[in-house]
Amino acid sequence: MMSLALGSSLPAAAFASVPNTAPTIAPVLVVNTQSGLSDAFLEWTASNKTSSAGFGYKIYVQIDSNPETLASTEGDNLSKTLSFPTAAGETYAFRVVPFNGFGDGPSSNVYSVVLTAP
Repeated sequence: MMSLALGSSLPAAAFASVPNTAPTIAPVLVVNTQSGLSDAFLEWTASNKTSSAGFGYKIYVQIDSNPETLASTEGDNLSKTLSFPTAAGETYAFRVVPFNGFGDGPSSNVYSVVLTAP
């Protein structure tokens, strides 16, 4: 058994450490729209590692068959309203990816909606 004098500290190896990794839980995404509007209200469940350095969520969108783009980067918020100048009948596919200082976590489900012009 090891004894410590007041003011001394244990070596780092004495503490159980949790490996520092990217988030490991994929968020679940839901998108709500209102008829006649070009806004999409996104909500998602929390991932893990929210207290890690640099934690946040990346929101990606793909419009029709165009390449996917990064639409927004959020902190630890679990919702975001995005507005788009739309043409009637365009399909918007969204997904959310959690990230932290160790990298990206698994992607949410892809949620597609058809937004209509205002």
